[in-house]
Amino acid sequence: MATRPVLPQEPVIVNGDMSGNLTSIPTILNQLTVGCYTYSWSGTAPIGAVSIQISNDYELNPDGRTAKNPGTWTTAFFTLNGSTVVNSAPITGNSGEGAIEFSSGAWAIRTVYTATSGVGSLQAIFNGKVT
Repeated sequence: MATRPVLPQEPVIVNGDMSGNLTSIPTILNQLTVGCYTYSWSGTAPIGAVSIQISNDYELNPDGRTAKNPGTWTTAFFTLNGSTVVNSAPITGNSGEGAIEFSSGAWAIRTVYTATSGVGSLQAIFNGKVT
């Protein structure tokens, strides 16, 4: 029986301080073609936006944990609420949750939170698979 590549849920931002900008740990997509970031937050009026960035030259050292090449990262476009193509999604309110689903042929991906105001704690989880 053939197996299909899958990456189970991976926390990429844990208790991120929303008073400033945040960048997740990168995920190597390798053979994965679709993925999803889910977000949850709580705080005092955190306002900002999340986006996803892709890289084809990010490279890990043999230890699999440290970057050999930090890569060139480009903000990617995705569909928001099923119809609008955007390159960021808003985060507002004292607490909430959201998701970004995407398809990509890129080598690596990460998510970025850009803070505007307020304070809070952000969680982001990645999951990927093949269509």
